[in-house]
Amino acid sequence: MDESDENRGAHSASSSPSYMEDAQDMISLAPTMTEIIQLTREQLTTTSMTDPIRECGRAAQLLLPANSDMAQELAYQNLHTVPYKDVRTCWRRLYTDATLWKVIVLAEAQGSMKELVAPAIKDAWLDEVVKMLDMALILSGAPEREELVELWFSALKPVSMNRLALDVAQQDVQERPSKRRKFSPQDPFTSISSQFEDTLPGPAPALAYPIPRTHVLSMSAFQTKLSDTSMHTPVIIEGALQHWPALDERPWNSPSYLLDQTLGGRRLVPVEIGRSYTDEGWGQKIISFKDFMSQYMLTSPTPNTAAPQKGYLAQHDLFAQIPSLRADISIPDYCYCSPAPSPHLTHIKSVAELEEPLLNAWFGPAGTVSPLHTDPYHNILAQVVGYKYVRLYAPSETSRLYPRDVDENGIDMSNTSQVDLDEAMRAYGEVPWWEEQGKGLSEVERGTEEVQESREEFKRSFPNFWDAPYVEGILGPGECLYLPVGWWHYVRSLTGSFSVSFWFN
Repeated sequence: MDESDENRGAHSASSSPSYMEDAQDMISLAPTMTEIIQLTREQLTTTSMTDPIRECGRAAQLLLPANSDMAQELAYQNLHTVPYKDVRTCWRRLYTDATLWKVIVLAEAQGSMKELVAPAIKDAWLDEVVKMLDMALILSGAPEREELVELWFSALKPVSMNRLALDVAQQDVQERPSKRRKFSPQDPFTSISSQFEDTLPGPAPALAYPIPRTHVLSMSAFQTKLSDTSMHTPVIIEGALQHWPALDERPWNSPSYLLDQTLGGRRLVPVEIGRSYTDEGWGQKIISFKDFMSQYMLTSPTPNTAAPQKGYLAQHDLFAQIPSLRADISIPDYCYCSPAPSPHLTHIKSVAELEEPLLNAWFGPAGTVSPLHTDPYHNILAQVVGYKYVRLYAPSETSRLYPRDVDENGIDMSNTSQVDLDEAMRAYGEVPWWEEQGKGLSEVERGTEEVQESREEFKRSFPNFWDAPYVEGILGPGECLYLPVGWWHYVRSLTGSFSVSFWFN
């Protein structure tokens, strides 16, 4: 899509340096600890007349740098007294600057990196500094300090790497997929699997109403499709992402590579806990990338233990937080086409026109689910690692999908269906995946009184649901799905999966 087949072949043939060489180049360009401390101090002690931090008031500013803890607490309180969209920039900036002053204190107290001999000391120091910087990014967005925070992560990169990590990561790129090592959370670099379990455990399931497929759709053909609202229908595009480094020389299916890009897994990420955001007990927490990998991506239950809760890094702008991963992909050119307005989408809230596509990461183990819902943007869903099953319903079927109302917390959930497709398809024997709890019911089981009652209850609750036509498909590595605005979609990971969505309008 971004290159012709010939150019893409030339790109692969010339082959850019391996990610280990890229990493060494980045380290050589990174600022030293002395340089980053000096630069940070200069920026924190220089404020212009228009600096947003001035709106916090002189008393708040005077807390820095001597009382950084108090300044951070004051900012934290103001971050949580009103909805986040209404938080004044000055409080977000105060939280960030207080954090940076605390990081300087830690760095200067630690002294030269050469003195970090004991691994436990180095790990504890790094863990604390990375946590503080990431919390500033996640909680405040680090207004006008994003580049400075990113420079800190660059300066910390050499400290987080060691010779053994480099050797093992290089081995992962060259190692055959069949060779695997057992994962140990205490020693993630030396005993990690060479790649995720991302192959289908059996033959691909039969699809009743498959989504149309095409190979590397041209820009002009895609623009023609978007110019006519009657052609706003889903299509799976094959071969459009093959030039992405994430599929080859900087492989996202390598746990070692992802750990390396997250400072040894120390970077913090928001994770959804539970099967689906519509379930009771569903929640969110912020954990290190290393913990996310060890708890959810690289473990499997033994025969005598229950399956662990699902953890899903879902709809997160990971690429703004970790720009090195952003460099492994590119925005599909399709996202810069101009779609014709869709006036019939009465169930979709109007949204402002985007200057640039919105990127979100979706990373999780097999069995993670996005329940049946709809979004206010056109979407290119790009699959990088593993396989996903998708089922789609046209906007015209909205009434048959039984949208939710405002929930008990006052949140408008009308973009999400009341229908639990997992339960419905399992009861009716239509589940096309392989998990033990999802194989559907046998002919004998389908005839039991309990199952019949369950079916009758479903029909009473959603009498028109089974009349809604749909299309379905399986999205594999290197493929992308065009999902038109307003289309309802259910998505389930069949294996460990890493996807990127590109919303555009």
